[in-house]
Amino acid sequence: MGQKGPSRFVTGAARASGCASVMSVGCASVMSVVGWRRACAGINTYARELFGFPPEGRAAYPTDFHMDWLRLIRFLTQYVAPGLAAVVVVAEIIGWLLGAPVSPSVTHAYHYLLLIVFSLLTAIMIGICGWIVCLWDLDRLFFKLESKIDSQIAALKSKSGETGNDGTLLGRARELLNKVMKGSRAMAVSAIEKSYWIDINAGGALAFPKPNITAAVDQIEKSRRDLLAPLTQIVSRTVPLGSISAPIVSRLIFMYFAPEIKVRLYRRLLLRFLSQLGALFVLTAICFYISILGWSRVSGSVFFSQAAVSPISIALYQLDLMLRGALFDFMEHTRQSISPIAVNRNATAFLYYTLVFRMFVTIYVMSSLFRVLRFVLRRWRVLLR
Repeated sequence: MGQKGPSRFVTGAARASGCASVMSVGCASVMSVVGWRRACAGINTYARELFGFPPEGRAAYPTDFHMDWLRLIRFLTQYVAPGLAAVVVVAEIIGWLLGAPVSPSVTHAYHYLLLIVFSLLTAIMIGICGWIVCLWDLDRLFFKLESKIDSQIAALKSKSGETGNDGTLLGRARELLNKVMKGSRAMAVSAIEKSYWIDINAGGALAFPKPNITAAVDQIEKSRRDLLAPLTQIVSRTVPLGSISAPIVSRLIFMYFAPEIKVRLYRRLLLRFLSQLGALFVLTAICFYISILGWSRVSGSVFFSQAAVSPISIALYQLDLMLRGALFDFMEHTRQSISPIAVNRNATAFLYYTLVFRMFVTIYVMSSLFRVLRFVLRRWRVLLR
């Protein structure tokens, strides 16, 4: 009995240590599995948030599917379409300069990709352009900006009429301010304008493709003391203040320069919208050009005199097609053409495809360009300041 006790104790200790080692290995493996699952869940959650999908626990049925269309349109118009067009341009230039031999199967697949991908992109871009023109409501947008610019111009004229010393304390302070800030006026106005513009963009009020015009106008109309730090630095460097506080002087200067700053901000707001409309039109035209370039290489029957078909002749054909609409109908009426190639009327699909693009150019010009020209002709002096 005396010998069995220690042996049983040793055996129990060995079993305990073995169980502990097994449990430690099991716990380590379980912890590694748990950590791996948590990492995968974090990646999955980030991907769902990026593309606008709902959380996994809430998307149990297909009816819960949600897509962030604004983010998708932004990604398509700012990255996908320009990136693909840039890749094609680089590939065409390299092929034209080097002329490296490529197998016919690869060349054929490349031409089919040009045709399919950029035909789809052209159709999508035409739909996006029409949606944005309707969403922005250009008439209401220009009317609102024009009324705001008129009010600030009136305030600016009243401010300019108040210059001079009228004998009062305010008049003497205004005269002193004009003398001191005469050389730094443009720098101060530009600094405040830049500070406001950065704040408007950071707030997301001008996020493409659905900007919040009301929020942007409200931010311009607000008197933001926290945005006057650049002006305070300019005042402290250029104005001999003595014991006067620089932030107080910067607020007085901002009150005096506010109408001019707001006019410049409204001008930048307008030019941003015009640049976005122009960029969308140019991107759609580039996608259409690449699509008909691929179409001419896939099917040699879409144009007569296939030997004359080249990237330059196709560009001239597209320009000729764009000039046959809106106010440029005299080319159709007088049967004038700048294109060295002519479309084959028997290529029905290609004929209707080009007709859709021609109608898009006409409607886009009628719906946006005329409104822009009317606004520019009425407010060209403000735009040139």
